[in-house]
Amino acid sequence: MSHDNDFPENHDALRTRTHARPRPAKKPLGAQEGQRIPTRRADERAYPVETPCRSSEPRTPHVQASGAPHNHAPAEQRMPTSRKPIDSHARRAHVPAERRPSRSQTPVAQTSTSRPPKTVFAIAGACVALALVLFGVVHWQSTRPINIMVNGQELQLPRTATVNDAFEAAGSPATAGNMLDIDGELLQEGSGTAYTATLDGHELDPTTAADTPLDGHTSIDFANGVDVEEPSNVAENQPIAHGAQDVGHGPLHIVTQKGQDGSGTIKTGQVSGKQQVIEVTSDPVDTIMKRCYPDTQGEKVVALTFDDGPWDDTNELLDVLRDNGAKATFFTVGNRISGDGVDTVKREVAEGHQVATHTWDHAAGDGQSVNLSYMSAEQQREEVTKGLQAIEDATGQKPSFVMRAPGGNFPTEVWSNVEDLVVADIGWDVDTTDWKRPEASRIAAELMRITPGDIVLMHDGGGNRENTIEGLRIALPKLVQDGWKFVTIDELMKYPTKDS
Repeated sequence: MSHDNDFPENHDALRTRTHARPRPAKKPLGAQEGQRIPTRRADERAYPVETPCRSSEPRTPHVQASGAPHNHAPAEQRMPTSRKPIDSHARRAHVPAERRPSRSQTPVAQTSTSRPPKTVFAIAGACVALALVLFGVVHWQSTRPINIMVNGQELQLPRTATVNDAFEAAGSPATAGNMLDIDGELLQEGSGTAYTATLDGHELDPTTAADTPLDGHTSIDFANGVDVEEPSNVAENQPIAHGAQDVGHGPLHIVTQKGQDGSGTIKTGQVSGKQQVIEVTSDPVDTIMKRCYPDTQGEKVVALTFDDGPWDDTNELLDVLRDNGAKATFFTVGNRISGDGVDTVKREVAEGHQVATHTWDHAAGDGQSVNLSYMSAEQQREEVTKGLQAIEDATGQKPSFVMRAPGGNFPTEVWSNVEDLVVADIGWDVDTTDWKRPEASRIAAELMRITPGDIVLMHDGGGNRENTIEGLRIALPKLVQDGWKFVTIDELMKYPTKDS
């Protein structure tokens, strides 16, 4: 076996051949291991990444001047010592370590920053210009005014104008309607619809016309508004109040039929408070208040009545009645039954006379001392109930439930309000006018013209009644002698009645 050292003459030749034959470039690590190396795109540049020294491959030794390496790496791994240039293929493979990519890393690619083509800017500019044009057209269309005929007059209005805008622009050329109650009576002027509008020949709903747009129309005409009914509520199964019928003529005002409420569907006006029956489920029954005469069939029976007591003269009047065997009915004023008045009322009852009410204070205050109908419904009932209670308190007995209204004023509305408190209102046939304080002879003369079944009006209170008492002293003995009988109202009402 031969060695280079043994043949020095061949050593230079061998070295020359070694340097003369180019060494093949080393393949990248991936290629050595059979891996695919990524292909670089045309628009990318590979920038080397500083790679640390590989621990798996020995570093190429630095050749010293003497040509001896520092380390003793195997011959196949040592670089040639010759400084002759290698071919281009080898030069490309022999990249300095600091610029050569690491075998364990892929070269980093950088996206190209080249400018977009000019056509992109041109298209974008055209789109913006078109959008501006379209915006301008739409804005112009939406803001340009419209011309429209309003009640024959051409007006220019904004495109967004409504019917109400046209009405105001024309100077409100129509008058509003009114609000009526549920009975059709005027409730509030000008509270109906504001106007009636006809748009291009078509009449609009008055309740929704105001906000109707005018764009696309050519003419509008306004006329006066229409009347409307007040708002109302409708309720079922409500009581229907019964009415009252005041019929006939005569001094006896008697309830001949008790009233009874019905039921049904009721409509109530929210403004007026009026009620209207829409449907009847059960019919109400009216109260019948009949005015009539007692029918004594010619029997000489007369009822003497005295109002406004008890008074200072009442006891003297009672003496005259007692002396002539006459009975009478006293229509007392409740607030007079006090003090000596209590004893007077007790005497009246004890001597067989009838005590009934003439109200509590003769309808003083709102009633102006003459008419219950001037008072409220509550005041009317109070007048009657307090008058009756005063009698019961004085006598300890239930009073008679007939009454005489102050001034004889007892209209239907008062009757309907107190019909559960009394059974009859008593008028008169003969007025002696003693309330005017005429002479006793004149009072006596009025008494002498009585007829069977008459009711005579006189007074025991309200002032000095000397002439009344004296007139009775004159007339009563003669009448008794002529066969006349003087009874109470309750006794007279036991007779049948007649219409005239």
